[in-house]
Amino acid sequence: MSSLQTIQQQMLQAVLAERTAKLRAVRSDDIADAEQRLSIYHHGYRVRLRDALKNEFTGLQYLAGRQFPGLLDAYVKVHSSEHYNIRWYGADLPSFLEETPPWCDKPQLAEMAYIDWAISTAFDAEDETAKGIADLSTVPPDVWASLRLIMQKHLRVLTVTHNVDAFRRAADSGAKRPRLRRFDHARRILVWRKDTTVHYRTLDPDEWQVLSAALDGETFASLCERLAVHHDESAAMSRMVLLLQRWLEAG
Repeated sequence: MSSLQTIQQQMLQAVLAERTAKLRAVRSDDIADAEQRLSIYHHGYRVRLRDALKNEFTGLQYLAGRQFPGLLDAYVKVHSSEHYNIRWYGADLPSFLEETPPWCDKPQLAEMAYIDWAISTAFDAEDETAKGIADLSTVPPDVWASLRLIMQKHLRVLTVTHNVDAFRRAADSGAKRPRLRRFDHARRILVWRKDTTVHYRTLDPDEWQVLSAALDGETFASLCERLAVHHDESAAMSRMVLLLQRWLEAG
């Protein structure tokens, strides 16, 4: 290893160390001593990681409020950046909040982080061609029963027990921070992208039953049968047509 490579490795280890270390290659000058100069990089690295998290988790920042800086510090302390692109640094933050005290005592934090991350990754996902209503008009009647719907890969369905999506909407619009509410029953939030815009909304219970079955690869006939559990036969078919139209128009 060359002398330059050795210095680079030493510098890397010093920046990643929990505390600012001494490094012979860093020298004092009239502006700052060696320890101060190295601490600038040591501190700056962590500031950059926190800034990256702030950009990705805007809803979480709205929800956590004054706890947000401490939350980020706790994550940065135990999670080094392992990807060459800092954009992916926050991938483990939702599970960190879900599993780590004291944050795990507030499940709404992890729920919000999962939604933030789903929105972020949906935006970055590769483009896929979406079918429209005109495409389905060419499907022969005798094929419909065995038809299977393939959803966009970036689509995510997240389970929440609090109104965390309201905090994300407030963050997106700059509105006043809403009041936290806990639901009597868990709800599902759908996150997807159409063109260059990411959308998210609450799924109705019957829509979730059908969508989850579609994601599992069940046939169109099976989807209609699942709706029949919530509606009578004629209403189930009308509801299925409405849902299908809604999904197609949403991309």
